[in-house]
Amino acid sequence: MNRKILYSTFIILIFFFSCSKDKDDTKPTITINLPVELQQINGIDTIRVSATIHDDRNIESVSVSLRNGNDISVLTTVTKNPNTKDYDLNISYYFDDMHLISGQYDLRVSASDGENLTVKYVTIFLNETPKSKEGTYVISNSGSISDIYYLDNAYNGAFYQSINGDYMGSAVNSYDQQLIHASSGTVSNASVNSIDLTSGLNLWSIPIINSPPTPFYTSFLYDNESIFLGKRNGGVQGYDKNGAANYNASAISNFYVESALVHDNILVTEQHALSGTTVKLIPYWMASGNPTTINATLLPSEDIVGMFTRATNEIIVITNDALFNGNLIFYDPTTGSLTSFPIGLGKIDDCLEIGTGIYLIVHSGNISTINVNSNFPFATTLLISGANANNIWYDSFLGELFVASGSLLTVHNSTGAQIGSYSHINTIEEVIFWYNK
Repeated sequence: MNRKILYSTFIILIFFFSCSKDKDDTKPTITINLPVELQQINGIDTIRVSATIHDDRNIESVSVSLRNGNDISVLTTVTKNPNTKDYDLNISYYFDDMHLISGQYDLRVSASDGENLTVKYVTIFLNETPKSKEGTYVISNSGSISDIYYLDNAYNGAFYQSINGDYMGSAVNSYDQQLIHASSGTVSNASVNSIDLTSGLNLWSIPIINSPPTPFYTSFLYDNESIFLGKRNGGVQGYDKNGAANYNASAISNFYVESALVHDNILVTEQHALSGTTVKLIPYWMASGNPTTINATLLPSEDIVGMFTRATNEIIVITNDALFNGNLIFYDPTTGSLTSFPIGLGKIDDCLEIGTGIYLIVHSGNISTINVNSNFPFATTLLISGANANNIWYDSFLGELFVASGSLLTVHNSTGAQIGSYSHINTIEEVIFWYNK
C-alpha cells in the first residue's frame, strides 16, 4: 500500500516539474524608435511608428493605439500578428479624427507572446486641427423640389443636389459632415434626408406619413447632432445623427409646435392652437420629454420670429403681435414670467443673435442691431439701409452677414459694407454654413 502511494507521488512530481518547465515566464521586450518622446503632431497627420520587438519563443500579436490621459483609446487600434521571435514594427499611423483637442497623448505599443504582455508608451503632443470654413449651401424650393447649390469661399456657386419634397428647414452637422434637409409633407413622397458631405451620398432618410396638402411636420430645429421635428398632430419627435429616434414629447391637446429652442436641460416649444388664436410657451425636460408644467401664454395671435438663450433663467423672445408690431420679451422658463417691450421698428421679418443680448433684426427691408444688455429703451442702430432684405444668416466664424433679397444674396462685413454677392436661380429659402468640424 505504501509503495503505491510513493509511486503515485512520484508520478505527480514528474508531471508538476514537466509543466513548470514548459511555462513561459519571459515577457517580450519592446524598444520604440519612432515617434520620439514629446514629438509634435499637427492636426490630421500620419506618423511613422517603428519599434524593435523580441521574445524568447514567439510574438503572437503587436498592437498600436493612441490613448488619452485616462488610458482610453481615442483612435483606431492597429494590430499585427508576426508569429516570429524577432519583429521590426514599421507602420504608418493615421490621426484621422479632426475633433481631437490639443494636448498630450500616449502612443501605446503592446506585444504578447500568448502568456505575457509587455506595454510601452511614448508621449506625444497634438496640435488640434484648426477650424476652417469649407463653404456655404444655398437652398431654394419650387414647391416640390429643393435645389441645393454650393458656394465656395469666394461666393462662386455650383449646383450640388436636388431633393424631392417641399421645404421646411435644413442644417449642416459639421461634426459628422452631414447636410440635413427636412420637408413638412405638404407634397407626396416627401421625407427628411441626410447627405454625407464628403461623398454626396444619402446617409439616411425618414419617410413622412403624409396626406397632402396638410403638413405632417410643422417645425424644424437642429441642435448638437440631433434634430427636433414638431408634428401637426401634436408633439416633438427627435432623431440622432444616424436618423434613429431619440426623443419624444407630446404637445398639449389641440395644439401644434411651430418653433423650439434647446435651453440648458429643457426644450422650449412655441405651440399654436389648431383653431383659435392662443399661443403658448411649453417647456419639456430634455432627459425625458416630460413637460416641466411651467407654461406661459403669449398675446393672442402673437407669432415668434426667434428665441435665444441669454442667461440660465432668461430667454429672449422676439415676436410680432396681432397688429404686426415687433416686440422683445424677457421670458423666464423656470417661473413662466413674461416681460414685453416694444421694439418700435414695425414688423420684424427675421432676426438672429450675434452676441449675448445683441441681435440683428430685419424690418421693412432694412437691418438693425438691438442691444438688450442695458435698460429700456434698448440701443438700436441701423446697420444696412435699403437692402430690401427678406432673411439674414450670420457666419460667426468669419463674421460675415448673408442677406437674401428674393434670389439675390449679398455678403456684408461687421460694419455692414458689402463684400460679395451671388445670384441664385430662385427665391432663396435658406443659407447654411459648412465647416471642417
